[in-house]
Amino acid sequence: MTGRIDLVTTGVAVIDPKNNEDIQLVLDIGSGDERALEAIYDRYAQRIYSLAMSVLKDEGLAEDAVQEVFSNIWRKAGSYRPEMSAPGTWIMSVAHHKIVDFYRSRRRTTDRTTQPEMETLLRLPDQKLSVEQEVERSFNARLVRTALLELPEEQSRPLYLSAWHGYSQSEIAKMLDIPLGTVKTRMRLGMQKLKAALEEYVA
Repeated sequence: MTGRIDLVTTGVAVIDPKNNEDIQLVLDIGSGDERALEAIYDRYAQRIYSLAMSVLKDEGLAEDAVQEVFSNIWRKAGSYRPEMSAPGTWIMSVAHHKIVDFYRSRRRTTDRTTQPEMETLLRLPDQKLSVEQEVERSFNARLVRTALLELPEEQSRPLYLSAWHGYSQSEIAKMLDIPLGTVKTRMRLGMQKLKAALEEYVA
């Protein structure tokens, strides 16, 4: 079609038009625009709070985490590159990092013997083998948790959301603003690496 750029052959990332406004807002935040931050807050705060509550199980901690997330967005927005990721993906990545930091901080101040470890590394759709059974049969739960944290973030995040919090692959895709097929691929690769890492630990 005349006037249309072939994005496949040029290698230019395709940006969904619906994300254009959020892209501009994040770029504006990077330039010090507080109103842009307020707009992003209005659009994403509830989603981030829901994620924080699902992980932290505490309203106060979740509220604190949300505030820290947006502080991080303010500090890091200057590094955002729209050609690398959708704005929602980038925002939720910042959120994930901070919420996990809060979770780890809480774990350090709580009696670990009363907290569940990786209890349900089972809720992974399309897995022929029950991973929970495999882990229960072969590995210590603490090693599972350690190995999971050592995976690349793009693979550990969907596994974490699925195994620890019971989100479906479709829910994870929506939450992270990535295609369902990408979620499935990352979870599959993550499981392969997780199993390999655990085998090294017990070798």
